[in-house]
Amino acid sequence: MSELEKKIVLTIYKIGPTFISKLANRILENQNEVRESVRALIKNKVLERVENIMVEYKTKEENVVVKHRNHTYYKLTKFGERKAKELDENMEFELREAFKTYNKALQNKLDNNIKEEIIKAIYCVIDFPYSQELNVKAILNERFETLQKEYGHTITLRGEITEIEKEKLLELPNVVII
Repeated sequence: MSELEKKIVLTIYKIGPTFISKLANRILENQNEVRESVRALIKNKVLERVENIMVEYKTKEENVVVKHRNHTYYKLTKFGERKAKELDENMEFELREAFKTYNKALQNKLDNNIKEEIIKAIYCVIDFPYSQELNVKAILNERFETLQKEYGHTITLRGEITEIEKEKLLELPNVVII
């Protein structure tokens, strides 16, 4: 069993039935690679598709949630559960938070096979005239909506951005970053 397959088995063992994109996000792996590994695990009778319309899964707080499924979910077979218990004793790895908190840009990079270092965010105060608002939005994309905004004679943003975004913003005229 490959390292990726072990991660998949342990993750499903810990969080319950899940679908491929969520699984890939939780273990920080490429969706296509996860999909291929899931197929191999199904062939080896470690995983199986969930047949029910409703599915139960565990949250971080160990609560069980019942949800109508709109994806193809996979769960462990009895054989898979035995394997997972063996792996759980020997292997440790950390699971990421569920979908609501994950960074979509990071997942897209993984899915496109871009293997870059994760860029650390830095706290900044960005001040710029209204005429630059569209340009700043284009550079920051979704992050623009999450930053604290003040509208006065100029627009002031407060929050975390990456070094790359900071460099691009500094290229714009009349933009001040502190």
